[in-house]
Amino acid sequence: MRLKNLSRYNMSQVASDNGLFEKAELTVLFGEILNNGLSLRVKVTGKSMRPFLRGGEIVTIKKVPCAELLIGDLIFFRSPQGVLVLHRIVRKKLSDSGTHIFQTRGDGLMSFDEKIYENSVLGKVFLIERPEKSGETTQINMNSLFYRCMNFSIAVVGFFKTQTWFFLSAALAKRT
Repeated sequence: MRLKNLSRYNMSQVASDNGLFEKAELTVLFGEILNNGLSLRVKVTGKSMRPFLRGGEIVTIKKVPCAELLIGDLIFFRSPQGVLVLHRIVRKKLSDSGTHIFQTRGDGLMSFDEKIYENSVLGKVFLIERPEKSGETTQINMNSLFYRCMNFSIAVVGFFKTQTWFFLSAALAKRT
């Protein structure tokens, strides 16, 4: 899911002498904000996290130690191509060197993302502000017991859904 900068760090304010910051500069700026203990509020765009995130929600992201990240958490990271992404952790492991490696996936996608190493993780989503048709805003605390359990369940189902899809695709390819 792509994210649009919001709040006091909106795109009209994030400017340099030569116009808007490049993606790499924006990633550095977001990283510095989060590394300094501040939270970052951004507006969600895209469809990769549907149906959980529909687009238009505002998420609050904070930096946490990678050791504290759990399966099901929504993390904000820099992909190997340098794109800022918000996806769900579906698998976590510790490498031989002691660094964390995450397997992530958009809820609305069939495939896994490339492996994400801990130095690419910018932060974790703690709060979702979802605009409702009534004009009200619903706040979702991602650390509540209900949402921790729900997010874990979504991650496990998504992991097995993707594994099954790959297995069936390979089996069908062998038959033809």
